[in-house]
Amino acid sequence: MSTEISMTVDRSAILAYAGITDDFNPIHVDPVFAATTSFGRPIAHGMLSLNLIWQALRAGPGLTDGVELEVRFKRPVAEGMVIYAGCCRAERGDVFDVWVRDQDGDQLITGSARPRTFRTHGEVGAAGPLLPA
Repeated sequence: MSTEISMTVDRSAILAYAGITDDFNPIHVDPVFAATTSFGRPIAHGMLSLNLIWQALRAGPGLTDGVELEVRFKRPVAEGMVIYAGCCRAERGDVFDVWVRDQDGDQLITGSARPRTFRTHGEVGAAGPLLPA
């Protein structure tokens, strides 16, 4: 089973994310500055793109809390791109492959997600952070 969601990374999404995070780096918000870079136009904040993976994990397998996510950012997401984020169960049953791709199918973010095991005070042998009993 695979889940995939999409988003158009437009100027309003980038500016909204900048406002939420207080990250107004000109590579994200200043088209004049961004035009002078190798990207040629503004690029989205990496975490804006990564957030779509979290949405796919919630929409598909229903993972919301206690997830270990390991990803590699391969290419930036430029303003105006349509991106697709998704997840599917990997061959190993407790792991999910995750990704963000562009409209041409090129990989932008790749990685894996795994539900974490939590333990309470007094438990022995369980992996993960310690939660209050």
